[in-house]
Amino acid sequence: MKISLLILAALSVTGGIAHADIGFSKDGVSLDVYGILDVGVGTLEHSYGGSDVFASTVNPYNLNSSPNSFSGLYSGGISMSRWGLKGDADLGSGMKAFFKLESAVNVISGVLANNGQSIYNDLGGLKTANGASAIDGQLFSRAAYVGFSHPLLGSLEGGRTTNLSLDQVAEYDPVQAALLYSPLGFSGGIGGGLGATENSRLDDSLKYENKIGPVGVGLQYKLKGSQFDQAAGFGYVAMLAYSAGPVSFKGTFSEITNAVAWATQYSNVVTPDPNLQIENTRGYMLSALYKLGTVATIKAGYEYLSITAPSNTHLTDIQQYFGLTLPNPAANAGGQQHFGVLWVGGDYKFTPAFDLGIGWYDINTDNAPEVGKEYLANAYSALADYSFNKSFDTYAGAMLLSYSGAGLDHKAPILAYSSNAMYGVGLRFRF
Repeated sequence: MKISLLILAALSVTGGIAHADIGFSKDGVSLDVYGILDVGVGTLEHSYGGSDVFASTVNPYNLNSSPNSFSGLYSGGISMSRWGLKGDADLGSGMKAFFKLESAVNVISGVLANNGQSIYNDLGGLKTANGASAIDGQLFSRAAYVGFSHPLLGSLEGGRTTNLSLDQVAEYDPVQAALLYSPLGFSGGIGGGLGATENSRLDDSLKYENKIGPVGVGLQYKLKGSQFDQAAGFGYVAMLAYSAGPVSFKGTFSEITNAVAWATQYSNVVTPDPNLQIENTRGYMLSALYKLGTVATIKAGYEYLSITAPSNTHLTDIQQYFGLTLPNPAANAGGQQHFGVLWVGGDYKFTPAFDLGIGWYDINTDNAPEVGKEYLANAYSALADYSFNKSFDTYAGAMLLSYSGAGLDHKAPILAYSSNAMYGVGLRFRF
């Protein structure tokens, strides 16, 4: 068994496995290799060049001052390309131990996805698409945890875990939380992790989940990490859900103290800030879903978050961001920033194989005038997805954005464009 597991892990890394449903099971222990490869071709109306380390190749959501468009191959139109190992062991009496290791890749270049590196590469001037993220070149950037579960007591896992609010986005976004065709999908929720994009996945964290009848509960706690890098913050996320028949609701609330984030939030408009920002974040997300039989769903939600000055104002010597040493030390967040996001949409299955999803998103950052980031954005998304089988599908997507508000004047030496559009088609293989 041990030799089989070692062979499986080695083959998964070297590319020796090329078919679906890959795994071993023996003596109550199972191990599976899985993944998604998503590649497409498309056009982004206003964009600097594509990045071969950026998880999605281009940034379709943020404000943009480029008069040029991007047309070419991209990685991850719907799903971030990834591979992973997961397994569990039967402990008896219904209890199981489990683990998960999941890595993000840029499939058009074959490298580990590294959004932090995409910003770092552009510190000398705008050249390629970039954006802050929790996906920053770690071997297992998407997840790395071990835990145990019980049918009545629920599950507890520890390590690098996905934020409960990110799980909520994946479930309640109208267009599959598509990486290039949904503002929520691209950002992991507009604030990602209810305030800081880097907190869409939490290092040094414990995550508990359970379901009691129609009620689901969850609690996540991030312990205080190294005080010399991006892991310095600590805090919690709480979740409450209800599901009965065709209706489900979910809410999450989060507070993170001394979160560390890249200071820039407006890719492709000004040269990225060469420093980090320390901030306190607080936010909540509410969402609802209604199923119309087996052919259609209606989804809606609202997210609110705020960013304020950190509780510890003495962390400003931090210059380490996921292994990158920045030229300037971190700065404390200035002023207060407030964001509100409203969305509604759904999908309809014309046939068991063909699904069409549409969504409307209203993003309001008009409550941050003291930091010059006030603007409004509307996004209209559509995603047509045809599945040949459980492993392979093809899709066509579009996202149209319009921006307004005084914040546009602060974003570039020239005025940022007040509209943008992303169009593309792609192929997705699951194994």
